[in-house]
Amino acid sequence: MKKLKYLYALMGVFAIGLFAYKAFNNEILPPTQIVQAQHVKGDLGKFTVPKRMRGTWYGKYFDIGGIKSKTLNKLKVSAHKIGGTVLHKQTANFNGTKIPKKAQNWARVYYPVTYKKDHGIKYVGMYPWVSPASSGTHLGLYHYKGHKVLIERTTSSSRITNVYWKSKRLAKRFGGHKPKELKRYAEY
Repeated sequence: MKKLKYLYALMGVFAIGLFAYKAFNNEILPPTQIVQAQHVKGDLGKFTVPKRMRGTWYGKYFDIGGIKSKTLNKLKVSAHKIGGTVLHKQTANFNGTKIPKKAQNWARVYYPVTYKKDHGIKYVGMYPWVSPASSGTHLGLYHYKGHKVLIERTTSSSRITNVYWKSKRLAKRFGGHKPKELKRYAEY
């Protein structure tokens, strides 16, 4: 009885091995059904956001004229995404004009981006994968009113457009205010 169990087990292992061998050599699955991952021209892989920047942040957008929003913005930052946009590094000499289908939800990232007289803030610079103009966003960590905040700047004019806080309570209390020691319009 024991020998019979060993024989069945041995036959099962042999059958699994034979199936794996045939699948590996495309004898079970035809080659047309095997999908290879497509490489996107200029892609150097995903960018990893610094751990201190990750989490859910809340802020109130403010306009160039000082008009403050009454509603809270919510920004989710994960290891490879900011606000639902997947972050990738791009080759320096990339000169594409069309966004590949696979890269529709990607942003090219530069890190660290720094500004003169901006108290050493290291920004994550996010731009469209293919963009003729320099339109995008910079996000950087800063300490303001005793709390860690995310400063958001536009890349076109380098002006501060939002200060994100780690809780809704702090965003309701301080949202719409920017640190006075940071220039509204920064210089590279």
